[in-house]
Amino acid sequence: KEIQSSVEDFVIGQLEPTLADDVRPVIDVRWQNDISISVIGDPEIRVRRASSRPLRGPSVVKVGIDVDGKTYKTMSITADVRIFKPVLVAVHRIDRGELIEEDFFKLVESDVTALRGHYFTDKIQLEEMRMERMLSEGGILTDKHVGHIPIVKRGEAIRIVARVGRMEMTTDGTAMQDGSKGDRIRVKNVDSG
Repeated sequence: KEIQSSVEDFVIGQLEPTLADDVRPVIDVRWQNDISISVIGDPEIRVRRASSRPLRGPSVVKVGIDVDGKTYKTMSITADVRIFKPVLVAVHRIDRGELIEEDFFKLVESDVTALRGHYFTDKIQLEEMRMERMLSEGGILTDKHVGHIPIVKRGEAIRIVARVGRMEMTTDGTAMQDGSKGDRIRVKNVDSG
């Protein structure tokens, strides 16, 4: 029990400076075999990182047991570190191409340890967006699922404006790809091709 508490305290101490207030770490400490030391005295437990890898998911730490300044046992122990945070999850299946509505998602504390990419924590972040991939009920919404609604569609007639200093030239063009606000897209000059 003391080893488990020492490892948990160590991991939380390492994580605390990087964790936001709404994040909750859960640490499951595991090792094989019982530990017995036949020495008289009060044992001191030392915990340190086994590598510089971030403490996320299954992480190995080194534990040493000292008595009166002498090390009697060293071992590697796995601390399975899970990070829980309130994130937006789908309240029902949402198909590709659907425009996002506020009631599509709810905030639920979820395990974000292994999530790749950016996840969303506020519905305001989803304004003017649509689904780029299907998301099942209960699925965590990430940046891989969404995209901005295009304001220019491929093949649409557009106005090309070129400015150099105080000189401005305009011509007709065609959008060669979809584009959202702030995107750079390829265009074709209708006159010159």
